[in-house]
Amino acid sequence: MSELLSPPADGAGLPLTQTQKDLIGGSVGGITQVLVGQPFDIVKVRVQTAPPGTYSSPLDCASKLLKADGPLGFYKGTLTPLLGIGACVSIQFGALEFAKRFFAQRAKGRDLNLGEFWLSGAFAGVANTVVANPVEHIRIRLQTQPDTVPRMYNGPLDCAIKLYKNGGGLKGVFKAQVPTMLRDGVGYGCYFLTYEALVQRHLKATNLSRDQISPLWAVTYGAVAGYALWFSSVLPF
Repeated sequence: MSELLSPPADGAGLPLTQTQKDLIGGSVGGITQVLVGQPFDIVKVRVQTAPPGTYSSPLDCASKLLKADGPLGFYKGTLTPLLGIGACVSIQFGALEFAKRFFAQRAKGRDLNLGEFWLSGAFAGVANTVVANPVEHIRIRLQTQPDTVPRMYNGPLDCAIKLYKNGGGLKGVFKAQVPTMLRDGVGYGCYFLTYEALVQRHLKATNLSRDQISPLWAVTYGAVAGYALWFSSVLPF
């Protein structure tokens, strides 16, 4: 039994590659983002889509939602983004690295400039919408369906099937695909542009290599880049 519990010897096992670590880390981060952000998101969607006069403020919306459905009401439609986050991270990461390699091959040894990072991020954002758009469409439908009996949709799969049948096939599932592509293309382009600009500025000021940047600075730059994504894409769209 002790042998089973002991750590593997040096060189044993199957060590994760950097790509696998990035995908796992991105998926965990995405799941955390969904769980933390979902209550705020459902309030935003309700306020945006409700008839005038339904809610006097986001706080009023949250209060009425809590009274009507309890704490779990804030997590309506959560299953769909949780299931889709792994695929979204994989597509986004793969598309980003593909675009960066594409530009690197034409850079002839020089570092990528900020414009090329923006284009790489924009390409990743557009590619991501193949999964992100139907996931968001289904999530919003579930969040905004009226509290009637019988319910309009009995879960994500039932919602997807009805959108397909009643919306003219895939056109119904992928409704608003073009605006989503514009939003995510601009947003993720600005995200990676901002993050890379901050990192490069940090490296020049400290004479450090990229892998020597402290986690605190990496998180700070990621947060600033997140605001850039938000203000450039989420607010307009």
